[in-house]
Amino acid sequence: MTRKKVFLIGSGPLPMHNPTEMGFPALRTRQFLHALVGAGHDVLLACLTSREADCGPATNPDEPIRLQLKSSGTSKSFRYVVVRPDEPGRFLALRDLRGNFGPDVTVTAGPFLPMAAGARAAGDEPLWIDVPGDPMSEAQARASRSESDEPIHRYREMLGWALARGDQFSVISHAQRGPLIGALGMTGRMSGEALGHEWVQVLRGSVEGIATLRGAARRPDAFPVLPTDAFVALFSGGYNTWLDIDTMFEGLLLAMDQDPTLHFMSTGGALRGHDETSFHRFRSAAEHSPHADRFHFLGWVPADTLPAVYERAQVGLFLDLPCYEAEFGARTRILELLDAGLAVLGTDSCEQTSRLAETDLFFAVAPSNPEALAEQLIRLATRWREGTGLSLQGHSASRQVLEEEHGLVATTRSLLAWIEAPSRSPGGVPVDFLEDYWQELARLQERLEEVWKSPTWRYLGRLHRLLSRRRGS
Repeated sequence: MTRKKVFLIGSGPLPMHNPTEMGFPALRTRQFLHALVGAGHDVLLACLTSREADCGPATNPDEPIRLQLKSSGTSKSFRYVVVRPDEPGRFLALRDLRGNFGPDVTVTAGPFLPMAAGARAAGDEPLWIDVPGDPMSEAQARASRSESDEPIHRYREMLGWALARGDQFSVISHAQRGPLIGALGMTGRMSGEALGHEWVQVLRGSVEGIATLRGAARRPDAFPVLPTDAFVALFSGGYNTWLDIDTMFEGLLLAMDQDPTLHFMSTGGALRGHDETSFHRFRSAAEHSPHADRFHFLGWVPADTLPAVYERAQVGLFLDLPCYEAEFGARTRILELLDAGLAVLGTDSCEQTSRLAETDLFFAVAPSNPEALAEQLIRLATRWREGTGLSLQGHSASRQVLEEEHGLVATTRSLLAWIEAPSRSPGGVPVDFLEDYWQELARLQERLEEVWKSPTWRYLGRLHRLLSRRRGS
């Protein structure tokens, strides 16, 4: 193996820092980070982390720090720096970091901002861009929930940057591979010179998101007192734009009407800056329902308390809306639940769930059908009470499928192979035309920062707050 300098752009906070909010972007970053550091490469991770969610060590954008990454009984170091994704100058900061580091390759991990940031920050070195989930399908779901076309315009712009600059791409499923190749064709990358070039690799999600935290006995502070015979259906993670909250709520109510032992427990909640309404709508409906005392909302909890939550639940639950995002994407939350030993009940809407439905790991339910959900919940609760069991313990064949298809080694093999011999892609549309646009944006960002830091702006801000208070009184 030839040791490479890898500039990795991903999202935080990292699971190693025991965050309360831990979504797919951070788990995807962890997957790439463990693979690259474990292979012995010199990695600088620029972690896009909002100030509100940050729980890691303080960093200076100009001076990355060294952290230790523990895995499989060993510890290796990597360089780490936080970049604020919601503050002006984020792309300029990444370009400076990349320039100072001088990488052999730049790699992005996870949706959605890292792929655009990589296209903006990379120099002449080869660039691997991760696009896990079809961005325009996600934009469609988000536009539907927000009743605004703004996500479609913004996602299309950022996806365009990534498609125009990337040399190698990764997706989350074989189903998503075709749409991304089609998008590359629309941007002019599929030239005659590139005939035979393999553009897109499939990197499935990994089951090892919180493996280092397993075995912790601590429960979250808001953990409910449950009857000993309670059958607990668990939803864990963000309530996003493609979650079918209406079917989930109606199906739970129907099942609770018939089974007094059924309880619903939820960790996670609203997704800041992405979907801040779905969770609150679901919780409000639950708390005003006839079975309000059997809905338990723990909120975002520290990662090291999740094993205790998983231990008390009998089945994991999720339901997708019938949409393209569900078809082309994947469900990392299922992998986390399965990895914790829980059975999962949900819609069979994507490549990942179809594969799992062939094993004894996953119980499928028809989409948009609360009656079918209620029937399946009651059946599983009865099975649990009769002692047949729902745990995956002892299901060695199913466990082997999970580890072989979603283990860290299996899912990152093509990434590490490319890092060994990275290269720029052949032909296609030149990307130099973007440079003037980027420079103009950079100049505008610098001007805005000058305005925001000026005494006049601060004075106007104080005046605005004073006038707002007076109007309010």
